[in-house]
Amino acid sequence: MVSMVLINWNSRPFLAECIRSLRAQSYHNTELLIIDNCSTDGSQELLRTQYTEHHLLLASENLGYCGGANWGIRQSRGEYLLLLNPDVILDERFLVRLVETAERDPSLGIVVGKLLRFDRHTLDSTGQFLRRDFSPLERGYDEPDTGQYDQPGEVFSSCGAVAFYRRAMLEDIRLGDDYDDYFDASYFAFYEDLDVGWRAQLRGWKASYVPTAVAYHYRGGGLKDEKRPKAWFERLPFLPTVSLTQKPVFIQRHVIVNRYLTLVKNATWRDILRGLPALGKYELLLWGYVLLVRPKLVLTLLD
Repeated sequence: MVSMVLINWNSRPFLAECIRSLRAQSYHNTELLIIDNCSTDGSQELLRTQYTEHHLLLASENLGYCGGANWGIRQSRGEYLLLLNPDVILDERFLVRLVETAERDPSLGIVVGKLLRFDRHTLDSTGQFLRRDFSPLERGYDEPDTGQYDQPGEVFSSCGAVAFYRRAMLEDIRLGDDYDDYFDASYFAFYEDLDVGWRAQLRGWKASYVPTAVAYHYRGGGLKDEKRPKAWFERLPFLPTVSLTQKPVFIQRHVIVNRYLTLVKNATWRDILRGLPALGKYELLLWGYVLLVRPKLVLTLLD
């Protein structure tokens, strides 16, 4: 069985199409759990009135992606877990292709499909890799899909927008023996996908990319960019690799803090020394941005 865990926060406009694509999967041995993180856009009312046949978990506070994911995993029964955001639509054979791949190799803890944008032509992710500066690389991000990533192969992890995990792997990398945090709840959101993949790699699990399993991602469905002109520093071409420059401060805080948490938890001193040149460059660009453009962000980082 595949437990499909949909984690929603203020993404009401996307829910119907996402749920419709989950119901339309050609792989039928599934259950659907819908987590709502205390949305204020009418999501909970919609779920209560139109989707009562599914397992609804309606939070009274925003647990974040990680808290919602942990809640859903604990309540689920499947041998496999599909975790996804509402701004994702799956091709009808998405699940069956991932399950077939996972069944052929029990060492696979993560199986990754091809993630396209809603325009059906632009790539969003074909697997996540670890850069030398210890930030995640979404392979193919923003590239036109010309078939350049149509060969299956090993990857490092999965983009968290839609991620397929073997339950045995999640149990193996669980944080602590006395509680069942599969995702690190202290992250709230962001970098949790890289952290899970890194912990899985350290435990000997593999991740594989299946290009014939296709999904579509709007990206940022529940997050609003700031409506302000970019500062001169934000227009420099390298900045998108080090910060979410148009996102609110609370999101940038999670991105920065969670990157450091992921690094401290998973990297060895040998890893850090080997990546020191790239790491130093990243830190210089990041803190140049923070100090020149977002000095108020420093105060939130000190909280």
